[in-house]
Amino acid sequence: MKRRRWTWLILAALGLMLGIYHNQRVRHGEANPITALIRSIVLSLQRGVYSATATTEQFFTTLTHAREALREHDSLVIENARLKQELEQMRAVAAENESLRQLLNLRPRLPGNWMGCRVVATYPQPGQQTLIIDKGTRDGVLAGAPVIAGEGLIGVVERADSGASVVRMLTAPRMAVSARVLNPQKASTGVCEGRGESMLLLNFIPPEAPLQAGDKVVSAGLGGKYPPNLPIGVVERVWLDRQYSVKRAWVRPAVDFERLSVALVKRGR
Repeated sequence: MKRRRWTWLILAALGLMLGIYHNQRVRHGEANPITALIRSIVLSLQRGVYSATATTEQFFTTLTHAREALREHDSLVIENARLKQELEQMRAVAAENESLRQLLNLRPRLPGNWMGCRVVATYPQPGQQTLIIDKGTRDGVLAGAPVIAGEGLIGVVERADSGASVVRMLTAPRMAVSARVLNPQKASTGVCEGRGESMLLLNFIPPEAPLQAGDKVVSAGLGGKYPPNLPIGVVERVWLDRQYSVKRAWVRPAVDFERLSVALVKRGR
């Protein structure tokens, strides 16, 4: 108790002395270093508090802006995906309309009875290379019927059920069609064969026949299965097979089998 009392007395005496000292300095118009020290400490504390408050407000403002930016980014991503989907749908519709227009122009020039059909599935993978159309035997479609698109020859019906048919593409193995190469100098005739790849092999062209990349290849119409002058593809690369004394070439099909949506198939035989 005595120690505490003495402590308070000492503190009171110091406070009284500081007060007297302060009054004397003020009366004589002199600066009080202790007051200045206290003021500087208080000002420093005020600046620190203000700076901390401003930094905290700036942090939360930045965080709010970042959240708004993220929400806006997510909205833009969703909108972009939607627009891309709509664009793809519009392109698909435009491509189908173009195919329909080409088929309408082609149909009057085809011999026999042809009917429109829709491609419901496509299997372009090696070893399969078939597609399915929505017409079958009840529509008059039989195995062996040729199938064409507006861009050119697709292939032949391999199997026909009542309401659908399996079509074997030109690129499938063991597929062959008589072909004519429309070279500017001289047309020549050979056979386009499927090899289970994306390209067709043009075979049995006479070695002296003019043949070059860019030449168009159409159906020759030999044998009566396929109508003549249907586009088959375009020559990509030519070489001479000296062993058999024939020219051969790789031909890129005119038809994009993976994008087919509509076609024509021949009824009956």
